[in-house]
Amino acid sequence: KSIPPFNKSTVSNYKRKAMPISFEDYASNLIKIPEKLRLSWLTYWVIKRTFFVQFCGGETDEECIDTMSKLRKYHIGSILGPSIETDLNQDESSSDIENDEKFNQATNIYLSGIKTMSKLPNSFVNVKITGLSDPLILKNLTLTLNSLNKAFDQFDNDQDGTLRKTELKNLFVNIFGESESRLIDRVLNKADSDNKLIDRLDYFKILLDNRDFMIKHSMLNQKMIKGFNQLLTRLEQISKTAHQYNVKLLIDAEQSYFQPGIDYLAMGLSLKFNKLTDENNFQNGPIIFNTYQMYLKDSSSRLKRDYELSRRNKFVFAAKLVRGAYMANERLIAKESGYPDPIHDNLEDTHESYNGAVTFLLNELYKSKKNLEAKNVNDGSIYDSNISNNPLVFVIASHNQESIIKACEKLDQLGINLDSGAVYFAQLYGMCDQITYALSGLGYPVYKALIYGKVNEVIPYLIRRAQENSSVLDGRAAVEQKALWNEIIRRFKFCK
Repeated sequence: KSIPPFNKSTVSNYKRKAMPISFEDYASNLIKIPEKLRLSWLTYWVIKRTFFVQFCGGETDEECIDTMSKLRKYHIGSILGPSIETDLNQDESSSDIENDEKFNQATNIYLSGIKTMSKLPNSFVNVKITGLSDPLILKNLTLTLNSLNKAFDQFDNDQDGTLRKTELKNLFVNIFGESESRLIDRVLNKADSDNKLIDRLDYFKILLDNRDFMIKHSMLNQKMIKGFNQLLTRLEQISKTAHQYNVKLLIDAEQSYFQPGIDYLAMGLSLKFNKLTDENNFQNGPIIFNTYQMYLKDSSSRLKRDYELSRRNKFVFAAKLVRGAYMANERLIAKESGYPDPIHDNLEDTHESYNGAVTFLLNELYKSKKNLEAKNVNDGSIYDSNISNNPLVFVIASHNQESIIKACEKLDQLGINLDSGAVYFAQLYGMCDQITYALSGLGYPVYKALIYGKVNEVIPYLIRRAQENSSVLDGRAAVEQKALWNEIIRRFKFCK
């Protein structure tokens, strides 16, 4: 079998390919027009008093405290989200020093947000990895992982999903070269010697455990490798601070050409900070949550892969389930680039994917509950499922009423304690309040995600919210309008 090695000389000269212009780009360009006319102050003044106050918590984490306190009166928690993100079509005029300063500043914003949220028990901070490093690093990390996965398939002669260690060595030698044979032997010797066959999950764990080896031979040039190591340092600092202050981190999902790289980093952090053997980590539950956009066709398989990884390696699987936020851009890029659309073909398939993921995780949680009950019977212990011993924890982040109702019914059917700290609900601030407050009133643990930042920084987020609210795919806007109108009538009658 012949798999061409990574061509580092080619990669070192890699330039950002022009990305197709999306709706977000058009909107951003429209905003630049007033800037050229020196009227940006007027544009931002209008946005701040309309879209901004509807969907954002403030310009700083401190400004969000008042909103979070008001939500807490109604037993609604908060997810703090700095508006920090970058895409491949970012401005390339900045120097390396300026970029490093920007990424270090973003790190400090997250650290400040964590300390702010530590004042509210059981709270979250949302993290976008593209805001902490050059996004091209994530794209090339994704390309590397995709190539290594294809290599596994090509060396799997009988297509049974496993490789012998000799076959895996041949795979690595084919990609990385004979000169690395000794290093490859050391890598393989670190792998579980009891497993004569290595499946895809073992393979993924080997790549997680041998990050330096993989990155050395990746599609990252020397400059990118330096940036990658800086990214790891920033993520480590943020995660350690979150652990210190007992604040949970939601690693946000982003575009599909970044996502495998983000998953790789999130699972690496989970292995370290969500370990079941570290009792100090679980006074308030796991720290690292990865996000799964269930409108992607591969999301269910990635979710189950990562859950099984956690089960085998004894760390808590923590996740946030969303439908997705980049549909227009994803489909446009897939079409322009000539690869298959990564998003489910229709809304029904997306609903099935999302509801299926919720059901899968609730069923696994129920199995754990039954195992704990059986243990209590066998050894006379009296442990109940709680935040310190749940093997998985997840956030049902949805604005879809049908999905919320199904999840609540399933929770009730399985007898899962709402106080166990295993399941949370969440909606975006400014959206679907009728769902959030209904859940809170019924005793479900529910959160609002508060995005914050300067007006010019939150524009991409506001554009996505405008796109989402303009959609009538699930009739949500009509439901909200009817509820608001009924409340206006009710108050009017009361005043009379």
